[in-house]
Amino acid sequence: MKRIFFLVIIIFLLISPAWASERGFLSYIEQAPNGKIDWNKGYFYGIGLGYPHLNDGSKAKALRVAQAGALSAILQVASGVRIDDQRLLKDLEREKLIIQIKGLVRYEPYEREFVKKRPHPFYRVTYRAPLNGVEGLTSRLLNQLRTQSSSWKDLPQPGNLSDDDSSLPWLVLDARGLEKQTPVQPALFPKIVTEKGDTVYEVKKVDEEALKKRGMARYVVTDRNRDELASWPAQTPWNWLCDFVSPDTAQAQEKRKRRGQYIVKDVQGVQGLMKTNVIISESDAKSIREEDASNQILKECRVIVIASSSLGGIEGKALKYLALGR
Repeated sequence: MKRIFFLVIIIFLLISPAWASERGFLSYIEQAPNGKIDWNKGYFYGIGLGYPHLNDGSKAKALRVAQAGALSAILQVASGVRIDDQRLLKDLEREKLIIQIKGLVRYEPYEREFVKKRPHPFYRVTYRAPLNGVEGLTSRLLNQLRTQSSSWKDLPQPGNLSDDDSSLPWLVLDARGLEKQTPVQPALFPKIVTEKGDTVYEVKKVDEEALKKRGMARYVVTDRNRDELASWPAQTPWNWLCDFVSPDTAQAQEKRKRRGQYIVKDVQGVQGLMKTNVIISESDAKSIREEDASNQILKECRVIVIASSSLGGIEGKALKYLALGR
């Protein structure tokens, strides 16, 4: 009997990757020259190339060139990140604020590969840096803005982020209907506004710890319709196994399934110079505010935006092959 039980566990673990995308979300990938931004997982990347034949035939010199190129590329990607509906990160350097982009980016080596491509093999080096977290771009930028601008001194709100929020709902803003109009653009500090211009969600209304941990919004792509998203989570093999093993877990799962994990609302349009602010209906704004009052869905930055993009979800495959045509 024990053998059969453990065999069942192994089978479920083997097929679990097929269920890992049960939510149906893939990363929204914003491509940049020699880099990319993953607005779902919260990382941005820069890539550099080094050719031995252009460096006295030395692989060591070629590697150093590739590393320098990766650093330059990741800083260029960071400079193009949208801060809000008005500015890019590089725009802050032109204002009175003295922002050193290099000091904000905490990058790490992510990938190094020697590509044996004829007639000229080369090194390809990729650096990665986080958007979120204690050392993320959002947190470090926020800290610097506070010291240099009085308007940011008290933003966002201090608070206490709950340790376990796995059972709490998320707001999903479906912007796929804007594909033929003006699509939404990702930003570090976006806003949610109503058709009448009232602000529902902005940086001064969120919890500081939540902002640093999650960012204000995740940007994803999906082919799931609204009904499928609103009814998530469906019963997965892993949930079924938990139900079998633990009755308490089964009751908790059933309670979540009755309510649903995602509250899905349609985006009516976009606003701002950078097209980063999303517009929702007055009725949706009312229900979202009510939801926030009961479980702090906005204050704790549990917000997902479904964007429309042919590149979204490709996980940066174009980045890996940038050099193959050289």
